Amino acid sequence: MSKLVKVAGVYDKRTIQRLKEVGVGQFSFDFRARSFNFLQQHSFMELQKELDLDEEIFLHFENEADFVIQKIVDDLKAERSTKNVTLEFSDINSVEFYDSFKKPFVWHYNFDSKELDTLNKSKYLQGIVLKFSDLLKLHEDGVLHNFCNNFHSLFIDLLSREDFKLTLELDWDSNLFASISELFDFDLIAIPISNKVEICYRNVDLGKVQNHVQYLKELNL
Repeated sequence: MSKLVKVAGVYDKRTIQRLKEVGVGQFSFDFRARSFNFLQQHSFMELQKELDLDEEIFLHFENEADFVIQKIVDDLKAERSTKNVTLEFSDINSVEFYDSFKKPFVWHYNFDSKELDTLNKSKYLQGIVLKFSDLLKLHEDGVLHNFCNNFHSLFIDLLSREDFKLTLELDWDSNLFASISELFDFDLIAIPISNKVEICYRNVDLGKVQNHVQYLKELNL
């Protein structure tokens, strides 16, 4: 079975078009001000026109004001259906903050968060993203099994839901260790555009991206 792949930090039409050609149907757009893949709203509004209504759009924020997030959502809603639009957060705000937008959201797991015990109470949380780099560090320290047990115990109710997606975020040169697929049942692989697949700044090597995405789609995770 082909693994679902989400490409994050997309910033140009040509990359979207090539990814669509190889069957990618999930795209994350980066609104984090300090990100190399930061996208201004007006640029995003042009890019979203390249996507079909059945393709998934993720809007990635970090420590952004609620009114800024709401404006982007509202402006997008004026252009297209937002049924397949999901918010994405890599910060440690409260569950009340995330739920205030009344939109499905995914959350990047953060070891420093004090909200872990309350995430299960969220009405809109539909996914958690685990970074492979974090899991690799736990593996090297010999504590990954403990983390896995605690993670599954903490989120047992969420993980049992059919609409909940557990995502593994990889880098382009990540070397997976065998036991990771035994510990976690990932629904989605996410991979962010970076200088490792760019010819130069903001110029994606489409051939390299295409080949790697096709490889990821066939990973046995």
